Amino acid sequence: MQEITFLKNRSKEFWEEALRLFEEGKYNLAAFNLEQAVQLWLKYLIGIKIGDWPKTHYPSELIKELAKVEENEEILKFYQERELFFDDLEDAYFILRYFPKEFTENSVGQLIENSKEFLQLTEKVTKEKFF
Repeated sequence: MQEITFLKNRSKEFWEEALRLFEEGKYNLAAFNLEQAVQLWLKYLIGIKIGDWPKTHYPSELIKELAKVEENEEILKFYQERELFFDDLEDAYFILRYFPKEFTENSVGQLIENSKEFLQLTEKVTKEKFF
């Protein structure tokens, strides 16, 4: 279980760093750290349920897997209603490193708000505390 718990701790570290970077106006790095926070949180939640986690880096795949292992339609509905949010997170992970895309204060602010909603939903469904 210790090998899974590190994911939760690392996720929180990325979350805190994302908020700090956002305040400093470093929006690209803030977006990247948000993606890492969400990705690792998803892997942690799946891992504590099944003993391992998928090795993918796509939050859109991870959230579907979490909905499956939790047998929870609310998680899947959240994803379906906010698919563009998950696309933006994936852009932050993949595209920011190799292409000249720039995230703005507004776009990262929206990523933060959607991430908060996502974290709160997963806390409610899984009974695992993030905040």
